[in-house]
Amino acid sequence: MAVDPHLNDREYLREVQSRFEIAVKENDIESMRSFVDDRFSFVSFTDKSFINFDSFKTQWAITRESMVGTGSFTSQLNPEPAIFEGDLAVCQGNASNRLVDNNGNQFDFTSNWTVVFMRSGEEWKVLRAHNSLDPFGNPMLIHGVKKRVVKISVLAFLIGALMSSVVHYLI
Repeated sequence: MAVDPHLNDREYLREVQSRFEIAVKENDIESMRSFVDDRFSFVSFTDKSFINFDSFKTQWAITRESMVGTGSFTSQLNPEPAIFEGDLAVCQGNASNRLVDNNGNQFDFTSNWTVVFMRSGEEWKVLRAHNSLDPFGNPMLIHGVKKRVVKISVLAFLIGALMSSVVHYLI
């Protein structure tokens, strides 16, 4: 069996993965800065594109507050083997995510991701990243739609009952 020439690189990338999972759980995205290349860019599941780490970090805080608030968010990355080509490493996989919002509603969902690392000296730095999820199977969206449907249904029932009473009174 051939020895993997990228064994040490794979171990380093697994360490970055572990630190990312901790950063997400602890809402400390700043702790990832040292793993990010100066030319970093990212496209998120919200279809927002970021051209640097600072813009991503700013939006992370806004999105985290609006979606999670005082709740919690965890993400377990499930990577496929990285592909190495010179000073580039392409990593991809899916993530098992759990979001608990301010009201205690729990949403479990998966997402798909790709991260391109570039070797910088002896370290690998995140150059490009992308994360996406099923827009139609998004449990937060489904929950929100159900809440609106119930509200509209109750409102329609009340308006219908009121109109029926008015018509009945006039007749």
